[in-house]
Amino acid sequence: MECQALISIYSARQRGSWLWPSVTLNEFQGVARRMAAVSEAATMLASVPFFASLDNKRRKALASDGKELSYKAGESIVGEGASGVGFYLILDGKVEVRKGSRVLASLGKGEFFGEMSLIDDQPRSADVVAVTQTRCWALSSWSFNALVKANPDIALPMLKELVKRLRAANSSLID
Repeated sequence: MECQALISIYSARQRGSWLWPSVTLNEFQGVARRMAAVSEAATMLASVPFFASLDNKRRKALASDGKELSYKAGESIVGEGASGVGFYLILDGKVEVRKGSRVLASLGKGEFFGEMSLIDDQPRSADVVAVTQTRCWALSSWSFNALVKANPDIALPMLKELVKRLRAANSSLID
């Protein structure tokens, strides 16, 4: 849809006529940035265990359901105890997952957090703070639920990743 709109706008501009006179250059550029972010997210989703089993067409459809968000260094992305409604994939930058003053994990490009909230809609279990300027792709739990209903085969890789993270958390408590 956005791609078709972008092509129509571009074609009209090239001909010197505007199909939608209210479309500004900034809006045009915004659509182009959104398309680039969707493409980038779809490519990176291939390396996320939850979504690796999806074909490219499904990953692109999923990526278009998400939204790109930007955070400044030091800015809180999610807060412990806050309502959890989504999954975040780090497109660029670095974040820390914190519980109080303790750093539980440092995550960077291609890594993700918030996967538990996709399943249980419970409050966030930790703070996540941008350490550097950070761009994330975010997916809501309702978009994810629709994906799982349409593609139940992604449930097993997701469970494996959750168990892997649970084991790592248990190991860090024992150490």
